Amino acid sequence: MRELNQKYWDAMIIRAWNRFESCAQLTSAAKFEFGKYPHELGLKRSKNCFGGVRSWVATYMPQLSQKLWDAPKEKQIELLRWLQTTDIDVNKPDKKATKFYREPYDKVVGNRKLMQQRTISNNLERGLNKNNSWTKVK
Repeated sequence: MRELNQKYWDAMIIRAWNRFESCAQLTSAAKFEFGKYPHELGLKRSKNCFGGVRSWVATYMPQLSQKLWDAPKEKQIELLRWLQTTDIDVNKPDKKATKFYREPYDKVVGNRKLMQQRTISNNLERGLNKNNSWTKVK
């Protein structure tokens, strides 16, 4: 087992983000390294970890997410140094980041519901009013 170290935990987060790992994989790797799960150790940036690491970082740590997207893999050591100087934590999600990821989904779902409503109303009108049926000779 490795000695408890915040810098190593941050490096594990960055590595998991690069490998598209899930939070379950990240926390089990931390249990293997430290002997306990990260939320039991009192580490920063360890709460609310569920789903994929990329979505967790984007929701709860948008500054880190943006820097991970912008920095190439070779420059991520500097990002690790930056993380040591910041006080980013994951107590509550950032509303702007959640809105950024939620808006396109809501738009697609809204359009899909509108199309379903139009289809249902057209089918009802066709079935109820025989004078509007274009497939029958009158």
